[in-house]
Amino acid sequence: MKSIYSTFKNLYETEGKPLDFLAMWKKTFDLASQKRVALFQKTYADEWFDWEAPQMSLRADAVMGKYHLRVMATLIGDESGTPLRRSDGFDIWNEEIPRVGHKFFMSAKTYRKLMEVYKSPFLTESSKVMQIKKTLSNDMENAYMGCKDVLDFIILNALSNNGVCHFTPAINNPGGRTYEVDYNMQSANKLMSALLWNTANSEAGKLDIILLLSDIVTYYKNMGIEFGEILMSPEIVSFIRRDTGIRKAVFGDDKKAKIASITELNSLLSDNQIPKITEISRRMGVEKDGIVSTIDPWNHNNIVFKPAEKLGHIQPSIEDSELMEEENVTYLDAGNGIRVSKWRTGDSTGQKAGEYTQGSARFLPIMDQINGCVCMQVRGFEEKAIPADSDGVDRTYLPVSEYNGIAAEDVG
Repeated sequence: MKSIYSTFKNLYETEGKPLDFLAMWKKTFDLASQKRVALFQKTYADEWFDWEAPQMSLRADAVMGKYHLRVMATLIGDESGTPLRRSDGFDIWNEEIPRVGHKFFMSAKTYRKLMEVYKSPFLTESSKVMQIKKTLSNDMENAYMGCKDVLDFIILNALSNNGVCHFTPAINNPGGRTYEVDYNMQSANKLMSALLWNTANSEAGKLDIILLLSDIVTYYKNMGIEFGEILMSPEIVSFIRRDTGIRKAVFGDDKKAKIASITELNSLLSDNQIPKITEISRRMGVEKDGIVSTIDPWNHNNIVFKPAEKLGHIQPSIEDSELMEEENVTYLDAGNGIRVSKWRTGDSTGQKAGEYTQGSARFLPIMDQINGCVCMQVRGFEEKAIPADSDGVDRTYLPVSEYNGIAAEDVG
């Protein structure tokens, strides 16, 4: 019993061409795969990663690049051997490729309504097509984009949590499994601000955001890391635009009561050789016990310095249904290892009459440029008095491990 949409024959598009709903979607998916773009919305997975061809293995192996200063070659004699260097530029990373999927049920009651539309002599062809296509599109889009939402969750959650993403059934993965992916961000790239980014520090003149960001950009540039953008939550972007020092730098003393626009802020950053700010505002819906709620993958206490180039690639694995297709199921390959399946149920299956639409895939983002990213916590911690450097200069930030090691008596 294949999809009920194959029963809607002899409908025509406005230009008079016969319409096959499933063939239409297959063409849409094929076109999207060729262009390597998202179908219904732009995702960070498409923007920051390249897609690899699906593989048979269920493990993702990757060479993780380490950013470091190059070693200059040695001047040697004509007859001398070349000196041996340490080959410490790469790590081999191996992780399980998880399976993601969900399905949507359309009842016989809905099908009755579609048949009424299909057989109505009072509706035009274009009206029938619009109504049936709308019902089909809803489940197809949700099935497909819901799989890609997992990629964005992993990417954003890991970037803003020092390279680690967790899936927990009770929190963000109802009906699923516990899963963790750790991209092994080096400890030197996990930072904490010396001061909390809050109104009190801003109004007291303690917080110099431009100086802090400039220090970090310069430090890592000297290590061979060049950032392309700084990622942060909307409320931190808003805080920076209202920061006393930022407003004074943009407008001067006479107009510092004005709030800086994002364009004015990025112009100020550019003048100080600091990458632009990108606001991260992304939500995913999760369903538990029939109730849909939203979750935010981004840690709002942290900001992330991201390199200009792609962060890595996404490695799909071939889905089980592609290896062993079932006779009574209609399959659509949505590209990049994502499969959309449709099948009917009823008396013959001992189930409620209706149709299921399922989206499923096996894939994992491989962030092989993780050590070109820097994650810094600016909120959500207990502020401490940080000892100055040996030359007496107050530090504006320091590694998380060092911050946590400050003695209790140093707490401010």
